[in-house]
Amino acid sequence: MRSYRLSIKANMLMALALLFCTAAANPDSVRLEIRASPKATLVTGTEAPSAAMDKLEAAEPLNPPLVTPSLTDVYLTSPAGTYRLDANGFWWDESLSHRLKLPRSLSRRLSKQSRAMRKHHYGELMAWEDAKRIIPRKSTFAITDVETGLTFRVQNRAGSDHADVQPLTKEDTRIMSLIYDQGWSWRRKAIIVTAGDRRIAASMNGKPHGGDGIPGNGFSGHFCVHFLGSSTHRSEHPDPIHQLMVHKAAGKLRSYLDESSPDRLAQSLIIALDHRETETIRMIAEGMDARRFALLAAQAQKLSAIRLSDPSSTEPEASSGLLAYEMDRRVSAIYLRGGRRNDKLHMIFTRPSLEAPWRLLEVNPWTRDEVEADPG
Repeated sequence: MRSYRLSIKANMLMALALLFCTAAANPDSVRLEIRASPKATLVTGTEAPSAAMDKLEAAEPLNPPLVTPSLTDVYLTSPAGTYRLDANGFWWDESLSHRLKLPRSLSRRLSKQSRAMRKHHYGELMAWEDAKRIIPRKSTFAITDVETGLTFRVQNRAGSDHADVQPLTKEDTRIMSLIYDQGWSWRRKAIIVTAGDRRIAASMNGKPHGGDGIPGNGFSGHFCVHFLGSSTHRSEHPDPIHQLMVHKAAGKLRSYLDESSPDRLAQSLIIALDHRETETIRMIAEGMDARRFALLAAQAQKLSAIRLSDPSSTEPEASSGLLAYEMDRRVSAIYLRGGRRNDKLHMIFTRPSLEAPWRLLEVNPWTRDEVEADPG
């Protein structure tokens, strides 16, 4: 079967082309695809048996659960529609909230294909101590945004706790600005660093700062690239926002959240809200009552920025041996309609067993029916 790789801009590196034969996807074909989020335009895929879509279109919808489903990054697409695989082997038509089931043999075939594709789609989870040997000072490498698929080249200029890098040329700076909607921001992005034949999961911010510019590249200063376990200049501890994005770039966001304490999940929720990472929000809230999740999603759409305004409230061990855990966290939020407000959020986390991962059950007042309107 022919495999393909899609992105907004056809500027993927030769190293990636060696992994996947690049070809225009037949618009009428059925395709099995991997993407980091529903809106991601960086897609790794292969043509799938047309019988898969025929079976889905003929299947009777199963009763959808009344809670937020556990969805994966595997999609089946055709001109007739798009279906998304969940953790239990069902295929979801999210537009209709229908879930369907394929014959077991066909499901196994698609599952095997998707596992192989994921290895090519994401980057390798590599500790900073190892990564810095692959991208030493003055070396050049490529950065690919996991959402848009846009790729640009940079040079590692400095940095002991992480890499301080700069775009090589004005064109590289232009491409980077497109990733940040033609502006600069401290917000982190999940990226893949390609150096030689290595593809490494990483995270970047988009804010020029410091000095040491490459003449003529149109970028004043450098920006930071983080890897697993790397830290900022101001702290000896890994930056939680960068670490969340590194795991997203490695295709291991679910395992990162599954291993998280309620306190880290609360922190991750605020990070996801601030960075508009809707997939991360949904993943943290898997199992939440569907009506409550709709209220949370609506609240997320109102926010321009949000930060925790209190320090970490608990130690991970505080929830050990429990099946439910509640906490209050104070946040400072800026709304798209212009208001600013300080709130106290009451978060409830649960898990069905001591071996199961924690998930968010409620975040009040946001998941109550009588949510107060945002200011402005």
